[in-house]
Amino acid sequence: MRQESNQSAKKKEKKSFLPLPIRVYFVVILLVASIGLYFLLKGPTFHIDHISVSGNTLTDAETIMKIAAVPVGENIFQVNTAEHEKYIEDLYYIKKANIKRVLPSNIVIVVEEKEPIFIVSDGGNYIYLDENLVAIKEQAMADMPSIPLLSNIKVLNAQPGQKIEVEKVAVLDMAYKIALELKKLGVIDNVSEFYMTEEGGMNLYTKGGSVIRIKNMKMFEDHLQFVYTMLFDDTKPMNVELIENGKHVYKPVN
Repeated sequence: MRQESNQSAKKKEKKSFLPLPIRVYFVVILLVASIGLYFLLKGPTFHIDHISVSGNTLTDAETIMKIAAVPVGENIFQVNTAEHEKYIEDLYYIKKANIKRVLPSNIVIVVEEKEPIFIVSDGGNYIYLDENLVAIKEQAMADMPSIPLLSNIKVLNAQPGQKIEVEKVAVLDMAYKIALELKKLGVIDNVSEFYMTEEGGMNLYTKGGSVIRIKNMKMFEDHLQFVYTMLFDDTKPMNVELIENGKHVYKPVN
């Protein structure tokens, strides 16, 4: 009885092995896959020979490619894209970076830049400020007409990658809060200039030719709906001074 049991176990053990032809087939497949993987990693077909950049407006593609440091000639599958994306995102004007492989040998760097909220004129140069009032670009000419100019402001320090320092901090804070609110409402694109008055107020110049004179932040908050309406329907030039009781003063546009 015990002998029959042993023989039965041996038969089951033999049946558990794959037939020799099938085992040979799998070995051949594994060998071919290994050879293919070797040529995939070592062959010249997948060596990087072209790198491009898209989404950049604040800086040139060459600067981004230099910072990214993706090696030309490296196998495209051996590049650690996350590591090189981190290099790019360390730039103070970059919000997000994404490196894409385009087979067989191209790399595309897609960047999302921080969006300027103001352009400040300072000594003949124009400084671009992001939503944290950090200087992200400085150049001799303002080339983004969609971004409002912040004028009549004395700049103390505007180093790239650092928050701007100005003489009248309270007025800058007022301009900043107004800009964020108008951006949230979707009408900041209709403002061409934030002008800081000597009295500490703010004049908004619209692209339609109007002027909205705001004495202080409370005046803006109390009459936000009026300001929104003027900017939303910016077709008839008006010179308006906001008054606390709502009886705003209208003057001719010069």
